[in-house]
Amino acid sequence: MVLNLNKKSVYNLADYDFLGSIYKKTKVSELAETFESIKNQTHKPKNVILVLDGNVENKVLDLVDKYTNILPIKKISIKNNVGLGKALRRGLSECESEIILRFDTDDVNLARRAELLVAELENGNVDIVGSNIYEFEHNPQNRLSIKKMPLTHKSISRFIIFRNPINHPSVGFLRKSILKINGGYRHFPFYEDYDLWIRALYSGLKFKNIDEELVALRITDQRERRRGIKLINSELKLLMTFLNHSFINGLFFIPSCFVRIFIALFPLEIISFLYKKFFRTHIKN
Repeated sequence: MVLNLNKKSVYNLADYDFLGSIYKKTKVSELAETFESIKNQTHKPKNVILVLDGNVENKVLDLVDKYTNILPIKKISIKNNVGLGKALRRGLSECESEIILRFDTDDVNLARRAELLVAELENGNVDIVGSNIYEFEHNPQNRLSIKKMPLTHKSISRFIIFRNPINHPSVGFLRKSILKINGGYRHFPFYEDYDLWIRALYSGLKFKNIDEELVALRITDQRERRRGIKLINSELKLLMTFLNHSFINGLFFIPSCFVRIFIALFPLEIISFLYKKFFRTHIKN
């Protein structure tokens, strides 16, 4: 599918900042792939805001220093690990551009990701834009499955009651719009983004997803992390976010919330099977 968002050259598109965070478990090989994908963007960032959330391995710091000579990296150090939500909140406060693109430090951004998202956000019709993603384990060239998202604001508004409607590593947004929501991100393990989208929707912000896979998402140990009691606690907190902003939609959210809680207690093998069978579009190689 070829998108014709506008006829502007990438040289005429608005400035933007990339925003990401690293911590003690960040892997140097994965971060290198991410930095390379940022370097290869057809529309280059004004800044790469990188939050150092607590202690980070020396070899990761060495890689960051190396890429500081290649990319416009601005490091923000937090002495003690505070978690992704608070780290992104701090990083967002340091961003300079009006358009912000999130990046995860173990994923790969396709070359036109920034170009397409900035073009959408610059049009002024939406506050938050994401895309489809494809998943891989070790080699980003080996596509395993696609995670498709609802495209329009109306469909996203319906979908959010059942599942997260935005792929977080693919998202871009208007800085001023997110800061209006009590400063944006907050501490919310596993669901920093889902919590933010719920609050954004009921604050009147407009959403859209681009019908292309613009990020390659690494799933090597992602599903292993999203299990157990901590995840269940976050599911219940997410329910409270819904109930606090829309009691009726909070009630509609309850069945999907408890289905995910039930699934979180399954063995990893069953969870992986369910994702492959029901929640993803499988790619035939």
